[in-house]
Amino acid sequence: MLFVSSEFLIFFIIVYLLYWAAPLAWRFYVLLAASLFFYMSWSPLFALHLLAVIVINYYVLELYRRTSWKGLFVALQIANVANIAVFKYFYFIAGTLGFLFGIDAWHADQLRLSMRAHGNEILLPLAISFYTFQIMSYGIDLYRRTYTEKHSLTEFILFISFFPQLIAGPIMRADDLMPQIARLKAGHDLLIEPEQLRRGLWLLLAGIFKKVVIADTLLIWTMPAMQSSVPAATWHPVVFWQASLGFLFMLYADFSAYSDLARGFGHLLGIQVPLNFQAPFFMKSISDFWRRWHLTFSFWIRDYIFIPLGGSRGGNWQVVRNLILTFFLAGLWHGASNNFVIWGTLMGILLALESQTFRWFPEWPRRWYGRFARLLVTWLFFVPVTLFFFVKDVAWTLSAIVWMFNPLAWLANAGNSLGNFETLMGSALAVICFHLYDEYKENLQIVRRFEGWLLPLAALILIGMLLEFSGKSQDFFYFQF
Repeated sequence: MLFVSSEFLIFFIIVYLLYWAAPLAWRFYVLLAASLFFYMSWSPLFALHLLAVIVINYYVLELYRRTSWKGLFVALQIANVANIAVFKYFYFIAGTLGFLFGIDAWHADQLRLSMRAHGNEILLPLAISFYTFQIMSYGIDLYRRTYTEKHSLTEFILFISFFPQLIAGPIMRADDLMPQIARLKAGHDLLIEPEQLRRGLWLLLAGIFKKVVIADTLLIWTMPAMQSSVPAATWHPVVFWQASLGFLFMLYADFSAYSDLARGFGHLLGIQVPLNFQAPFFMKSISDFWRRWHLTFSFWIRDYIFIPLGGSRGGNWQVVRNLILTFFLAGLWHGASNNFVIWGTLMGILLALESQTFRWFPEWPRRWYGRFARLLVTWLFFVPVTLFFFVKDVAWTLSAIVWMFNPLAWLANAGNSLGNFETLMGSALAVICFHLYDEYKENLQIVRRFEGWLLPLAALILIGMLLEFSGKSQDFFYFQF
């Protein structure tokens, strides 16, 4: 069930009514049953797999809690990594080994087709990257003693499978969600204030608008320029700058839409889901971008990869190594293909260069020309690198990036264009409006004066948009991860 569908609208209305009509002691079980049903609607088989992973982690961690045997914890985390490696990275690993040893039959696409023909293709469970990170963070926090509260198996199942955020985040930490689940399980009322109801509906409206009006429109507009079957030189270089910006805005609108919907549905159920985006395109640097973009993921790789590697401590080369390795793994998390590995590695290199530049010239951020140069360089390098995020053909992407900076291609004034430039400008304006609200909401209190009478209208628009775009909207981009 897609969030933007009449099926999900019916599902959520039923869940909402049952949840608030049920006695306090039963609300936890209504939410648990709804979450399991939601995932089963995608695949009953993968729902069983998810339950198996949750149950195994729970009981092994409970055994570790009693014994403090470090080897048990390490073995569990290796098993979690092995689980995602088999389902998500099997073909990528086989293809890499096939390339290194010259075994054509191990080429990823060829191997997949061969296994599919024999009925033993390995399919990717929905949301495996997200729920694996969430499960591992719980175990690591338990190991570090940063979270020590004991919970029941059913509480742990709901923590991992909570349906508003299960498929594509935000990635919840134990101290974000577990206390709320524990109160619900204990029969305490998670009161929903009028302000929370209003905020929830506004988040739902914003999420649907971002998805069906901005993201889906930009995806259709930019796709012609991203067909690797067409030589990059066919297009004018400006097209790739337009398409790269369009894809960035599309990805923001698509992913922040899901996060808004997750937070909105959570609000309506009395559950607080953390913020995941904070005006990322108002970034002052690449590091600032990662303090604003996919916050729960950024905090995850910071706390569980970058800092354990040594973080910003140590010499310059240690910091460079830690940044590049962290974002190499971040790229691999996003997808099992070379383009994501290159994207993550290049992002790590850009962050490393930025951090070292600030160490060598610490006065730059305090000078206007330093701030301007930093912003200019950020966009000039950040935008082209993101092409690797969207196109799997590495050779084609490299040729497109070279074409973007080719002065002769610019002077020639030749090549096709995307046309309808207003699509990009209109979408950019809408994204800026959302950014202004996120960044300066405290200064926009005047908007709240109109919420009382706009709220019923917003609810009607919300239902109308769900019915209108049901079955027409594209899948959320991050579903593939």
